[in-house]
Amino acid sequence: MAHLFIPELNEAAKERLAARARQHGRNVEAEAQLILEEAVAQTGFEEPTGHMALDDKTMGLGDLAYEHFKERGLTDEEFARFNAGVIEVDSQSDMRIPDFEAEDFEEQPSAI
Repeated sequence: MAHLFIPELNEAAKERLAARARQHGRNVEAEAQLILEEAVAQTGFEEPTGHMALDDKTMGLGDLAYEHFKERGLTDEEFARFNAGVIEVDSQSDMRIPDFEAEDFEEQPSAI
């Protein structure tokens, strides 16, 4: 069994946890364990299978970012910073972003 250490739990949370434990007739550790087990059970999280599957109600990072920024958009400065970041990351990678409009671009057959 793994041990859990929460070093910076604030005093108010500790007091609420202790009160809840007393109310349920448990010690603080047993109460915390039950809270964590119930919280994890509610997420529907399964053991990792190599990739994370999202159900229809769960948005991925790209969807969350889109929803957050769709009304706002990017300023010209933000767009320039974004493009500069893409170029920087691309320059540090062995894999390059393809230039589909280049004359020497050769389409490779899909592996799928």
